[in-house]
Amino acid sequence: MIVNTQIRPYRCRTRSVGIRQRVAANNSCEMSVPLRRAVVLVLCAALFLVVACGQFLHWRIMNGIQVAEQLQSVSSDLAVENMTLLARRARLMSPEHVKAVAAVRLDLHEPGKGQVHRL
Repeated sequence: MIVNTQIRPYRCRTRSVGIRQRVAANNSCEMSVPLRRAVVLVLCAALFLVVACGQFLHWRIMNGIQVAEQLQSVSSDLAVENMTLLARRARLMSPEHVKAVAAVRLDLHEPGKGQVHRL
């Protein structure tokens, strides 16, 4: 035997499945001044872009809503005008109106019972 040697029992170096080796965390959270300025500048620019995009999208949506309302009012006006024109066409195409116009403009009348028709 060798004198003055430390003898320990052998331990397996492999770890079991549930245990993971932890990496030593660097607790120093300090950033350099130029890096801190760059990070703040990037965050401010990102915030500005998000707000600007939000305002642009809001403007586009409001314009779309306004155009839709205008088209809706035009559509309702055209529907009312269409109904008026359909009623006028029905009135003009009625047999009574056709007979009245034929009598006034063309002097055409329906023959009576005693009239003889020769062609």
